[in-house]
Amino acid sequence: MKIKFIIAGLFIITALTKVHGQKNQVLQKELIALKPVDAFPLDAAINYKFNDGNKDKQASVFSVKKSENGSPVFTAEIFSPTNSHYNIQSSWLNGKPIKKGDVMLARLSVRSIYAKQESGEAVLYFYVQQANPPQEKSIMIELSVGPEWKTIDIPFKALNDMPVGAGSICISHGSLVQKVEISDIQLLNFENNVALEKLPTTKFSYVGREANAEWRQKALKRIEEIRTAPLNIQVIDANGIPLKGASVTARLVDPEFIFGTAATVSYMYKKDNQSVQYLDSLKALFNAVTIDNNLKWPGWRDNKKREQTKIAIKWIEENKLRLRGHNLVWPGKKFTPDFFSRQKDFGLGFTDSIRNHIQEIVSFTKGKVYGWDVINEMMHETDYFKVMPRSQAVEWFKQAKSIDPAAMLYLNEYSMLNSVASLRNIDKFLALIDELKKGGAPVEAIGIQGHVGRQPRDPAQVITDLDKFNDLGLPIQITEFDVNTPDEDLQADYTRDFLIACYSHHLVTGFTMWGFWEPAHWKPDAAMYRKNWTPKPNAGVWRDLVLKQWRTNINKITNSQGEISDRGHFGLYEITVTKDSKTVKVPYQLNKTSKPVRIEL
Repeated sequence: MKIKFIIAGLFIITALTKVHGQKNQVLQKELIALKPVDAFPLDAAINYKFNDGNKDKQASVFSVKKSENGSPVFTAEIFSPTNSHYNIQSSWLNGKPIKKGDVMLARLSVRSIYAKQESGEAVLYFYVQQANPPQEKSIMIELSVGPEWKTIDIPFKALNDMPVGAGSICISHGSLVQKVEISDIQLLNFENNVALEKLPTTKFSYVGREANAEWRQKALKRIEEIRTAPLNIQVIDANGIPLKGASVTARLVDPEFIFGTAATVSYMYKKDNQSVQYLDSLKALFNAVTIDNNLKWPGWRDNKKREQTKIAIKWIEENKLRLRGHNLVWPGKKFTPDFFSRQKDFGLGFTDSIRNHIQEIVSFTKGKVYGWDVINEMMHETDYFKVMPRSQAVEWFKQAKSIDPAAMLYLNEYSMLNSVASLRNIDKFLALIDELKKGGAPVEAIGIQGHVGRQPRDPAQVITDLDKFNDLGLPIQITEFDVNTPDEDLQADYTRDFLIACYSHHLVTGFTMWGFWEPAHWKPDAAMYRKNWTPKPNAGVWRDLVLKQWRTNINKITNSQGEISDRGHFGLYEITVTKDSKTVKVPYQLNKTSKPVRIEL
């Protein structure tokens, strides 16, 4: 997204004002010896841009003063949050060249003067991107800071060549009503003289991570209450007499709850070793699949990809996994097939082309998918509605329902459950759902993507965020979860806590990881398995919760009444009863209203 920069703040330099900037922690001697070049401009105090999206409200203030050591201290004060944190942004062009693959270390010190949220922490976003379209970001990170100066170290690799003035070092401020101070900004370029993992990195965390966190204890108790039911089995002989001493195994083979993943078709139609390992892991770890790209409009129009996708769907069906459709309409130009996107206003008959696409793909997947993301990211991607009325979105829902009445229809969106802006974005999302439903759209379920960066949202806040959907009452699925951080311990702990938070909420019916293997993941750091298939700690968390704690497996001996009693998580069970070399297996569906089961041996 191209941003038009407007100088809207106050510009002040006071040579001798006592402003105490935080001195950056000194780099290790061996790193200093490498003589990294600082790409942050030397004239940053006078050569910056400030974009203030609050044109119609009280203007934001951006100022600069000199600290005692002569370095600039920048102050940003925001009086009204904006729809997107990007809308209030300070930026500087790089003063030294950067090459693709260069190992970089961004350093800055930040503190909050005040911030209007419960924690009192200010929320900023730091990112380095191309100054001109496509403005690809080499790094983006959310920063939450309190009143004490905090030095942040952010190592990354440059994704593009950025000659002098072609890169932009940005800080966005629009998340909150807040006032922050920022000093000692550096963008150190080590080129290829050091490995990325040798650079210092600031450790992030979140409230509620501790072992005995109160929110987690309450959530685990709720899980027992809303996700399990009594599992009572009686074994009798042919005469109806209870059998004591029979061995009973009750194994949950297909949970009611969706524990899914995004999958890449490239590894689903071939027979090489990596593809076999990929499919074996997919089947072992998950009970549902979302094809990541090939059911989107551009992928489906490609005849070769379409045939590969059909092979993948057949494998999903044969292995009794559930398939989630993603997505019918993604109303942004960049997500549209080239044939249409390169034409003015997407070409003549574009509305009919969308309708024909929905007709074709939903007809093919009828009976194969349990649900469809009818529209993806409508809050953020609005290009289509520049050439057609917003009411057309209602028609897309109606058409999909008329073709496949059994498929659950979702509205899928991001920017919720993962930042301080979550509550504000949920309000907008609820307003959008209300608009569509009032127009007659059969919006039947909610998709919340759940992409998480290096600064996770507190799990207790995730639960209260979900509570905002209680009045609407529609089922919710987490559709694209990942934690994109190189900190594997933080990643594992937050995967655990986000899973627990969501599974403990009565509206949530599914949880989909957005990929699991590094070479097939859009954010390799977020994967559960490395390139060589060794598991990361977050894979261990998934296996422990999803495949062990929440995958009931009971082994008991019947009492004198021929009975065993326990509790189990909802879903389809395989019950095996054995006594005196005789064995019987029966399927059993456990839910809140299930009756005790009697098995004749």
